[in-house]
Amino acid sequence: MLLNLKEYHRPKGLVEAVELLKRKEPRTVVLGGGTWLVGEAPRDVEAVVDIADLGLNRIVVEGNLLRIGAAVTHQKLVESELLAPNTPGALHIIGETAQAMSGLNIRNRATIAGAIVTADAASPLVTALLACDAEVVVAGARDKSKEVQEPGDFWKVIPLAGFLAYRQQVLNEGVLITEVRMPIPSPDTRSNYRRVARTPKDYPIVCVAASFAMKDGIVGNFRVAVGGIAPVPIRLNRLEFGLEKKRLAEWFESELDAQMQMIDPPGDWLGSAAYRKEMARVLVKRAVLSVAADARQAT
Repeated sequence: MLLNLKEYHRPKGLVEAVELLKRKEPRTVVLGGGTWLVGEAPRDVEAVVDIADLGLNRIVVEGNLLRIGAAVTHQKLVESELLAPNTPGALHIIGETAQAMSGLNIRNRATIAGAIVTADAASPLVTALLACDAEVVVAGARDKSKEVQEPGDFWKVIPLAGFLAYRQQVLNEGVLITEVRMPIPSPDTRSNYRRVARTPKDYPIVCVAASFAMKDGIVGNFRVAVGGIAPVPIRLNRLEFGLEKKRLAEWFESELDAQMQMIDPPGDWLGSAAYRKEMARVLVKRAVLSVAADARQAT
């Protein structure tokens, strides 16, 4: 609960919003869906910037890019014809994992940008976004190496993995996430999401999202992300590199073993480090083999 709130702003443009966020005092944060502010906001937050009037609540296809506005709610992702859980193709894992984030009441308020900013270790939605090559677009970024700023310097496109690794530093600059974007996958790309939890309805302990195309047993655009084995969801870059343009049946087991040797997850009351590592291995295998099976059926 924001007991110390002194200011509420509802700007009509991005420049005004960014100027408010860049102030050193009072501490100012974005108000999107409001779920984080109500439940977990630090006590020193004194001002909020409501982004409801900035037009950031649309899902559009532009060329080969899918653009999702920062204020798009989880429920809108679930209901989108492009992303819904039962939609053919690869992007259904976005709607599927958005649905897995919380119950309907929260999904109607929580936003995609909020999920990224507050992402925990096993966030289903962020794990799926990583597997879909998502990028984060921010407004208010300035190239500090330039004496003269250009209009394009106001914007920055950051790979989601990079944003997650440095999100606090990025947000401390007073930037505003405006959208999440990702490439439209080829028609032959398939995806799969897997999880393990205490009960079927619980939040995952470990989760995996895989996405790739396969022709004659050879994989392309191979992407695998895992949640629950690091402070935030991560891409399995070693596995991706090792399998790209190779025959899955011949290389998968050895490359998976090599990737697992590089993983050293933390343990907690939900699962030991050994449990999380083994579950990651099992779920990656299940997700990848499921995608491969779907690809074979499609051909």
